Amino acid sequence: MSTWKTIEVHEFIKVDKVEKYLGAEIIIDPRIQWLEKDKSYLQYLLYNFKVLIIKNQNLNDKELKKLASNFGDFFTTNKANPTLGSVDNSSPVVIVGNKADEFELSYLGNQEVLPHSDHQWLEKPSSVSLLYALDIHNGAAPTIWYDMEKIYDALPTDIKNKINPLKILTYNPFFRPFGSISAKYVDRYLDVPQGETYDHPLVRTHPFTDRKSLYLHKAYEMEFIGLSVKEGKQLMKFLHKHIEELPFKYVHQWKNNDIVIWDNRSTIHYRPTFNENIRRVLKRISIAGEKPF
Repeated sequence: MSTWKTIEVHEFIKVDKVEKYLGAEIIIDPRIQWLEKDKSYLQYLLYNFKVLIIKNQNLNDKELKKLASNFGDFFTTNKANPTLGSVDNSSPVVIVGNKADEFELSYLGNQEVLPHSDHQWLEKPSSVSLLYALDIHNGAAPTIWYDMEKIYDALPTDIKNKINPLKILTYNPFFRPFGSISAKYVDRYLDVPQGETYDHPLVRTHPFTDRKSLYLHKAYEMEFIGLSVKEGKQLMKFLHKHIEELPFKYVHQWKNNDIVIWDNRSTIHYRPTFNENIRRVLKRISIAGEKPF
């Protein structure tokens, strides 16, 4: 486990604005080829603020990939474990777009995207993700991030003691009709979803900060290992209510040329539905991660 140290303020990276509950706007030139010590400071900012916002950028794919690579290798998967864009797109750059007609492949349209961390159904989910706004029209949906460290910290002690040893099993949604699944608790006597499965701790530890987060989503089929269906459903409902009642979130209203980078280990994110006639086009890159512990 890594020991994470406070690093002195960097001369080329300025924290310009800190959001109330999570997130910070930074001023940086993403085109710079950062040295290892500079990457460490950028990572330090991300793992402490959890969401970094960079405004007014104009990057091509090569420059966008250079920025993302400061946080690690690009995320990849295989045909047995499909993810968004993995089957028909070999590039790490994925188009998340509505009315993105100029692109051969784009995903998610205008539908609601329920609170989730990316790729939680995989053995090694992605660690960091990045979105870059290409063309955002009036009325397009924001993206909302939740601080799952603060949400875990706010749990009653008896609930923490209950969930600390539990494992969560998340089923791959890409074996179901697209968009058909939302926080469904699996009853194995009725239906076992397809695909390989990998259990993860319901309370995961960050490999750089050692802080604990509630590792729960509202977007996929899931179960808690070792609990009855009745008890698991009750716990899931309680935890979702706990998340929704707390203010530990950041709402990003997208503008053209915004970049948002987030820590996928300690946050979940959500996008509400919006009018199908509104254009909203972004590029996404994800970074490889480790098996949660």
